[in-house]
Amino acid sequence: MSTPHGTGASSGPDYSQMLASIHPSHLQLRLPMLQRDTVRKLQTCSRLSNRLLEMLDCQDLSPAHPPQDALEALALQPDDVLQKAGRRMGAVVHWRSLSKQVDRQAITVLDATLGEDVRLFGIRNGAHWAQAGLSIPSAGTPTDPDTDLPGLARAVTDCGWSCLIRWRDSLAGDYGRFAALKLPARTLLPAASGTYDPIILKVAEGIATHV
Repeated sequence: MSTPHGTGASSGPDYSQMLASIHPSHLQLRLPMLQRDTVRKLQTCSRLSNRLLEMLDCQDLSPAHPPQDALEALALQPDDVLQKAGRRMGAVVHWRSLSKQVDRQAITVLDATLGEDVRLFGIRNGAHWAQAGLSIPSAGTPTDPDTDLPGLARAVTDCGWSCLIRWRDSLAGDYGRFAALKLPARTLLPAASGTYDPIILKVAEGIATHV
């Protein structure tokens, strides 16, 4: 998603792009009779964009100032980029367990759930950052090869969501509002602790650099 502050003033706000970048659960809370797929379709209907944004009371999604750091910049990304960022955070935390999975079948299972790029990102950066002295929270005993691969994938995903909730809660002002709209309206997982902040920042910096 291009950042709102990068849009020419004469062209006006792109309401359809703004709406498409919001997590659909926020609309579902206000339109509970509709299925998620229907809400997704509504979000791509430019004719309804302004009206739906009014329903969410977020017609003005232009930040008061450009992002001051990578954490604020991450709030301007669409929800699919945020979800990948979360999986990367979880993969770094669980890099030791992921690195033990060398069997082709095990790798296929993990890649189908997490994505090959996420798995390799976690292994590569987890090892590199740990060697460089970055504090990486312990994820418990590394999972042995060929044991509970769905459990490992779920642990990576859940850890990623907790990191994103921690990130969301750390932001204030406009960017805190953006972050809240990009993540699910209701989150069942607790926020990660402050010990995860170095990983959250590192991944956010990578997104800001390469996306």
